[in-house]
Amino acid sequence: MRREIVFTFLLALLSVGFFSCEKSDSGNSGSTTLGVKIEAINQSFSLPVSSGTKSAAIGSESITWDSVHLVVSTLKFEAELKSRVSHEDSIEISYKWTGPELINLLDSNLSLGSFILQPGFYDEIELKVSGDKEDAGDNPVFYLEGTYTGTNSTLPIMVKVNQDVAFKSEQENVEITEESIEFFAYIQFYLDQLMAEVDPLDLENAQLSEGIIVISADSNSELYHTILGNLVKDRHGYHKHKHHGDKHEHKDYDDDDDDD
Repeated sequence: MRREIVFTFLLALLSVGFFSCEKSDSGNSGSTTLGVKIEAINQSFSLPVSSGTKSAAIGSESITWDSVHLVVSTLKFEAELKSRVSHEDSIEISYKWTGPELINLLDSNLSLGSFILQPGFYDEIELKVSGDKEDAGDNPVFYLEGTYTGTNSTLPIMVKVNQDVAFKSEQENVEITEESIEFFAYIQFYLDQLMAEVDPLDLENAQLSEGIIVISADSNSELYHTILGNLVKDRHGYHKHKHHGDKHEHKDYDDDDDDD
């Protein structure tokens, strides 16, 4: 038997206040708060990038990203909390944060959501992020700006994604104790992996727009579709938590270390 407890949170454009639209008696007496962070990693890396690479170094051909922005339309948190009574049945918990909000993925202090979590053992936690074109207005849904260093030249480079994007991150076997007061779920965004399978020669021969390598649906489209395919892949994740009276964070990774 499964019971579902749904908490819906709405966030108006550029607002920082959260409003509970529905309350449910879940027996939650704890004070653990959940925040979600999207963590951009590897701003600078060498080319080419092989799929599955998790470290970056600057070589003779490289990219350094200086600006990384994403329009977040919705963020959905889903979890299965194991019953303390039967230890078999689980309670399905769902939180939804609604924007839109343009976020800087290089801002390590940025957190989305401020939800209350019941202490217990979670079989699985899943985070789903979506960015919708209709919410971006005249801006790209996803935007990268930086510098490409090739064998013969150094050029500014931009990636503009003007269509809906969605990706998710899953974590298994997460325990939240009654001593926890702060819990952050991280979605890891490896910037080097966005360029996986991109041939540096294609960047050298890319069409320039006023001296800039612009990669979009209308410019250098083959490169665009390769990057777009990497963008919507599932993200790796981990979580951090703090205890009452503890100034230090505790970090826990997924048991599953696969990227996809």
